[in-house]
Amino acid sequence: MKRKFFIAIAVALLIVSVCFSRELGELHLEGEYVERLVLRRKDGPTQSFDHPGETVRLPAGEYRLQDVRLKGGYTYRSLGTSTYKWVTVDEDKPAAFKVGAPLKQTVKMQRQGPLLVINYELTGAGGETYNSVINNSKRPMFTVFKGDKEVATGEFEFG
Repeated sequence: MKRKFFIAIAVALLIVSVCFSRELGELHLEGEYVERLVLRRKDGPTQSFDHPGETVRLPAGEYRLQDVRLKGGYTYRSLGTSTYKWVTVDEDKPAAFKVGAPLKQTVKMQRQGPLLVINYELTGAGGETYNSVINNSKRPMFTVFKGDKEVATGEFEFG
């Protein structure tokens, strides 16, 4: 038991020493309203930043977006299937990283038999798709018009 404990501590110290022994590079965030940013390192641990501002400093290496939370309760999680591109952070030259606002709202409608399926997406500056973690107890409403005449109204169901 003691041996496993010491081995675990030795591995943890090795990881910490590798991270801190590397030169730091700069990553400029091209986006706004980022409250929390988590970057996945290609060959090591994740790097987390609360209220990162416009620039973050981190060990040189390759990173991609794992999680982000924006002001207003919007979140993105890669869930291990990220198509987000790897960005190389070098100690000699700053790298740019698009994430956060401005956000783009997209609504796609498709007819499936007698149903009209409406899908909504909220996309960030880097192409990441956000979910809202705000209170979903009040369902969105819709109204359908034919010319100036209202022909239908209702509420959407989540999911």
